Amino acid sequence: MAIPAAAGALLAYLVPLFAPRAGGGLALVRKAYAGDPTTLLDPRTLVGAFGANSLSLGAGVPLGPEGPTVVLTSGFAAFAARWLRLPGRFVRGMVPVGTAAGIAAIFNAPITGVVFALEEVIGAASRGVLGGSLLAAVAAAVVERTFLGGGRLLPAAPAHWGDLRELLGFAVLGLLCGAAAGWLPRFVPILGRGLEALLVRTGRHALVARGALAGAVAGLLGVVAPETLGIGYPAVSEWLTGGGSGPQAAIAFAAKLAGVSLALAAPLVGGVFAPSLFLGASLGAAAGHLGQHLFPLAHIEPGAWALVGMGAFFAGFLRTPIASVLIVFEVTGDYGLVLPQMLTVVLASVVARRISRETLVERALAPAERRPGGRHDPLATLRVADVMTTDLRSPRASMTILEAARVAAGTRHEQYPLVDDAGLLAGVLFARDLDRAILENRKEATVGSLALPPVLVLTPEVTLDDAALRLARAGESRAPVVASEEEPRLVGFLSSSDLVRARLKVHEEESGPSMADLG
Repeated sequence: MAIPAAAGALLAYLVPLFAPRAGGGLALVRKAYAGDPTTLLDPRTLVGAFGANSLSLGAGVPLGPEGPTVVLTSGFAAFAARWLRLPGRFVRGMVPVGTAAGIAAIFNAPITGVVFALEEVIGAASRGVLGGSLLAAVAAAVVERTFLGGGRLLPAAPAHWGDLRELLGFAVLGLLCGAAAGWLPRFVPILGRGLEALLVRTGRHALVARGALAGAVAGLLGVVAPETLGIGYPAVSEWLTGGGSGPQAAIAFAAKLAGVSLALAAPLVGGVFAPSLFLGASLGAAAGHLGQHLFPLAHIEPGAWALVGMGAFFAGFLRTPIASVLIVFEVTGDYGLVLPQMLTVVLASVVARRISRETLVERALAPAERRPGGRHDPLATLRVADVMTTDLRSPRASMTILEAARVAAGTRHEQYPLVDDAGLLAGVLFARDLDRAILENRKEATVGSLALPPVLVLTPEVTLDDAALRLARAGESRAPVVASEEEPRLVGFLSSSDLVRARLKVHEEESGPSMADLG
């Protein structure tokens, strides 16, 4: 108990002090892909992630190596692109390439690495990024095989199922995995707030106290179920080969679930992939042994249930159904349970989504960095200031109608922002009103007499997502932009054309040119 407690306290003290983003994991990778990779994944963060993860797992914290590892590989990939002086879109595009390489190296699963990068980081296949991810995943798997021999990470005994009635049991297992995986994202924040309230009197040492408490509890749970300490792959391999017992697997599941919840709430440094595989395998093994006891003539294989549960929990927790099916087959080499695995993955994903709309990764992202379905939208990181038109035809309200017509000459805008002599927004002039006044020979009247108050006014820091929503609600296709609500100085104009151009630019950067185009 003392070793993980000391490690938890040390990490809670050092990480915020020297590398506050080192524990960001997959959420940090997604933020980097949406923003500036070399700023978020800076050298201090990469060194901190490597050191903190080594200390955390070595001390027995019940998490995995994947989150910090994808931070490292994505950061290395982005810095390599920056060092080669590649364009900015390639630097950003190297983040999912590094993610694919990291997953491929950890699990010796190159196909899963590519699919996971597409499902979790990118959200849609991109021609350039897909080619780079495939190349990186293959290269990482080759290096892994060179150093570690390329053996199966979790060798499993050949598993079979032949009775259609067993599908009903697999379906129940999928529902259980989905329920447990769905409640984790809801329970961890509650547990985190409870820890804050419990340790509020520790003042500035609250983080250290939380880390020490989480580590001590992890050690205590390790006394009850030693296989829960650290990554736990030996226990998973035992369950996949039909070993262990039902009570042992059930106790391990409960202990690991408690330890992972507390470690994430503290928070301690580590990934959630390996814990997902452990939790699914232990729950599946417990259910398989129970079924074997209740139906001794049904020829139920607990190892098969452990394998199916492993993929189901992974899918429910991370919401990456395709990668969940692939990772089970790649790390075990067993393809005999394709149909049950697909069934449980679908059920677990649906149930988990019904219980919690967001994963823990999505909860760690700001609202502007999310979109329905949990995939980030690159436009969510852009502001009105990034795309608005600043070369304006903005007549002064004190001008005559004839002078205003000369300012607007040669343009086809439907409306023009009017300013006073101090440059402050004074209203909006519609082109149709200006044309009518010219035809009615009211050339000497002030153009301010034609001005209408703007329906909507934006400020430069508003995100494009928010701006588009405000325009839609107001029934407008354009709006003037002022410096701030306190200072209505005209600084730009945003139209639907600006939004379309921004979308097209992002689409061009994401879809091409491909990595081969660099040649």
